[in-house]
Amino acid sequence: MRVLITEDNSELAEFIQEALSQEGYLSDIARNSYELKLYLREASYVAIILDFSFSNLDVIKELKILRQNKNMVSILILTTSEGGQDKIKRGNYEADGYLFKPFTIEELTTRLKTLLWRPNSLSNTFLESGNVKLDVIAKAVTVDNKEIVMGIAEVTILEAFMWNKGLTVSKESLEDMIYQDGYTLTDNTLQMAVHKVRKKLFNAGATSIITTIRGIGYLFK
Repeated sequence: MRVLITEDNSELAEFIQEALSQEGYLSDIARNSYELKLYLREASYVAIILDFSFSNLDVIKELKILRQNKNMVSILILTTSEGGQDKIKRGNYEADGYLFKPFTIEELTTRLKTLLWRPNSLSNTFLESGNVKLDVIAKAVTVDNKEIVMGIAEVTILEAFMWNKGLTVSKESLEDMIYQDGYTLTDNTLQMAVHKVRKKLFNAGATSIITTIRGIGYLFK
């Protein structure tokens, strides 16, 4: 898998590139908007890591063109503060995730892995498991076509389970997804949120169940 790193700080860019290499990723470094456009024309990427301080209007324009052309490559933006995240959202910069500086390489690779196993194809607007259905755009959950009221964090948890039906989802991955959606959960509140999802599905007669895998995470099937 190939990742495009957009960073004008050569030392940081090469550090990220080396870390990604150790995780099995191939990567290219774009140090300006011209190189970014060139790489995007000549190669396909599973993700773009973009330093927001490096972003200029040409870069943003190029990313918006990608989205207009239905290219749903995952975009992870590096920013210095939550204020930066708010600015990104107001500008509609098409990001899939954010990582605040300073960050560790472990945080970067974990966030990247989370983005890549969370599909974002525009064709996948509905997820189904048994009699459970989730509209990933409207964030609406139904069981036997009857709507189930869930909070945003609960819907995010269910979405993670449904994307990964039959696979074990780690607690760390769930926390990362919720963090990307603007929420922070402690270990205890994560357990409580999963409990609420499980209880609401059970009470609604869902045929799919959530199983706790001790010390690892959860299995949805």
